[in-house]
Amino acid sequence: MLTLIGCNSIEVADKFRHTTTNKGLSNDADHSISYKHSDNSEVVEHNSVVITSFKKPNTFELKMFFKAHPVQPFNNVIFNPLLAYYRVKDNNNYKREWLTYEHSSKLFYCTFCLAFSKNSNRFTIGCQSEPRHLYQRLCEHEKSVDHSQCIDSYLLYSKQKDLYNMFTKEKQAEKCKKRAVLDRIIETIKMIGKRGLSYRGAKNAEAAYTLNDATIDHGNFLEVLILISKFDPLLKDHINNAVLKSSKFHNNNKVTGKKSSGRPGSLVTLLSKTTADYIIEAIGQLMRKCISDNINEAQFFSIQIDSTQDINVHDQLSVIIRYVNTNVNERLLGFVRCISGKGEYLCKLVCELLKKNGLDLNKCVGSSTDGAANMRGEYNGFTAWLKKEVPEQIHVWCHAHILNLIMTDVTKICIECVSFFGLLSSIAVFVRESYLRMNKWETTSKYKFISIIGETRWWAKDRCVSKIFGSFHNPEDALFVDIVQTLDEIYNTPNFTSDVRFKAKVYVDSLLKYETIILSQIFLQIFSSTTPLSLYLQTKGLDIFQAYKMVKQTTNILNEQSRNFENILEASNTFTEWANITFNDRHLGLNIPREFAEHRISRKKIMAGEISKDDPTINQVNKYRINVFNVIYDQIINSITQRFSEHEIFSNPSNFVSTLNLSHIDIAKRLIKLTGILNKFDPSLTVGTFTDEIKDFASKWPKIKQLADNDDDQENVLQYDDNDEDNEEKIDENKNKCKDCIVCCFKVLQIYNLHSMAYSNLFLAYKFILTLSCTQVRCETAFSKLKYILNRLRNCLSQEKMDTFLLMNIEKDILQNIKNEDVIDFTHKEIKVLVKKKIV
Repeated sequence: MLTLIGCNSIEVADKFRHTTTNKGLSNDADHSISYKHSDNSEVVEHNSVVITSFKKPNTFELKMFFKAHPVQPFNNVIFNPLLAYYRVKDNNNYKREWLTYEHSSKLFYCTFCLAFSKNSNRFTIGCQSEPRHLYQRLCEHEKSVDHSQCIDSYLLYSKQKDLYNMFTKEKQAEKCKKRAVLDRIIETIKMIGKRGLSYRGAKNAEAAYTLNDATIDHGNFLEVLILISKFDPLLKDHINNAVLKSSKFHNNNKVTGKKSSGRPGSLVTLLSKTTADYIIEAIGQLMRKCISDNINEAQFFSIQIDSTQDINVHDQLSVIIRYVNTNVNERLLGFVRCISGKGEYLCKLVCELLKKNGLDLNKCVGSSTDGAANMRGEYNGFTAWLKKEVPEQIHVWCHAHILNLIMTDVTKICIECVSFFGLLSSIAVFVRESYLRMNKWETTSKYKFISIIGETRWWAKDRCVSKIFGSFHNPEDALFVDIVQTLDEIYNTPNFTSDVRFKAKVYVDSLLKYETIILSQIFLQIFSSTTPLSLYLQTKGLDIFQAYKMVKQTTNILNEQSRNFENILEASNTFTEWANITFNDRHLGLNIPREFAEHRISRKKIMAGEISKDDPTINQVNKYRINVFNVIYDQIINSITQRFSEHEIFSNPSNFVSTLNLSHIDIAKRLIKLTGILNKFDPSLTVGTFTDEIKDFASKWPKIKQLADNDDDQENVLQYDDNDEDNEEKIDENKNKCKDCIVCCFKVLQIYNLHSMAYSNLFLAYKFILTLSCTQVRCETAFSKLKYILNRLRNCLSQEKMDTFLLMNIEKDILQNIKNEDVIDFTHKEIKVLVKKKIV
């Protein structure tokens, strides 16, 4: 048995070589190694790099060289292998790990000297294998100084403490440090983008040599990094080194009198605006790629577009893409600057943006816009031009905009409505246009806010009426008495001018009319139904089925209210009684009458030869009912019915789920148009197969729904078992979940894998319907973000950078999923200095 015991360097090297040959140096199992024997030498092939085994290796070949050596054959040799390969000391045998033999040339070599010796010797050029003096030559070489030094070099190399490895390790450590610094910088930029903040400072406040001056505002980006460095030693050390090097360069320029703008080319601080710009660009590119990949995974998508002017009076087109994977998603694809508002130009911009992001226009199944002529124009609108590109796409007029137009028309249908909202808006402006009047109001109302009616705010009229008159049949929270008291005090205060006092008196008299109270209750009752609908139509991810269902329910409620004028009179009397009692409690001496003011009855003159007589309505209540109440309700009901009926064929849920009582013929008639559209994505789909699937699914849906409910209950029991107090509430909420809407049907088909074979056509139809956009409110949301990103103090952002900041601010979930390593790799490719110097 051979033992490896010794104390000198040769013995240590032999033992270390023996233990590391199969451990440290053979761990790279992923490298493909093969040995080829030729007439001259043994060759090692590694990833297309051929290494001659018995020649002096290069530094990068050392690892593979020591994998191939030592070569110590025992067969077909002319010497005694035991005497050559082993040496005896103190009755112990030590293997010569340094000795290697080339069988073809019959020469011995020293592996260590080949690798590390600078001088030539017998065992670097090849020692003859004749037994006569071989064993003596081996002993002499082992005792040579050159061989001992090579052994020491090999030991250092094996422990990776040679000069090359030490330099490489130092370089790698520096790279890791720079990457750690970049990681903190990227997180800072993510935070700034997520919050929609500016990141640049003053022109002369971003130089690195100024970072140690706490009196300078360096901008959000640098200030946040400086704040983090107070608690992060790595970042603090990096900033201090950057400040030191930059100060030295800056002072040298002062001494030499050189004028220099920016940082020196050899100084890379990673804190400059250039690095920040590259990182912002990288984040934007990665976010767009992520969004595009998700859209391409879906079979089709729909488009939402709208335009607005920014602070620089540039028209910005917002493009939102709606698609369905496991859930309904609406993502901002980007903002595009428009130089024309024509439909053809807008269509061209959208097509170019889709192509730029790798999206196929033929997969577009629908679009949603507002009712502007350049959007919905029948011949030259955006929709008309998009239909020329994709004839099958379905355009949906934004439901939220339709409702807004309806409410705008209703509030202007008669002179009484115009006067009412004009009165409320004028009062708010009157009070707020002077700090003296505002002081009166704040003293009376205890700092409550009074709203101005804005034309572009869908909820502005409801909010204004609700604040002043409270809720329908419940005036307790109304500011009506406070407003009347404020106006009355202004009227009775001599310090105000006569014009101001006159206006205040006119406003008080108008508010104290019984007609004003009745009209307020009419609109409070209308807003109690239309405002929830308006808010629901602004919901993210809303499907067209639920939107249609909510519209129908609201229409039914309005129909029930339309001929119940007595309820309005009752609510008006309740409000009047409350207001009069409050006036008395405050000793204002004011009163609201509980009846209509009497007006002279106007009769038409009977002309000669006329037999008919003029029979005007004498009762003031009936007159108001006919001329105001009925007109308002007839207008709103007719408008909703007409404007929302255009897309009923797709938005009526009875066409898909509630078909149990319909015949196959009735179902087929309803699905002809939809089947024709879906054939583009599934040529095998026919009306017959689609009808069979939907009929079968409708009959089995009650049991499938019950199964889904049971699974949800079991899941809740497992999930909430540890919190007994909260179990009942959460399980009850789950039991009240809707299981009849298209979203629930779609999820059940997906969860139970019913969409792969059994109901594939129905699943495709549900996915198509969910993909259609019934609103483009997400564009309006993006416009709100645009006002924060691009404002009066920050209006010089480039289009690309503004687009990226909007993406970071709106699509926060995608921003958080972007890996910092990907950003660093992308940035590394773009920054030439980093590539050249191999900094990261």
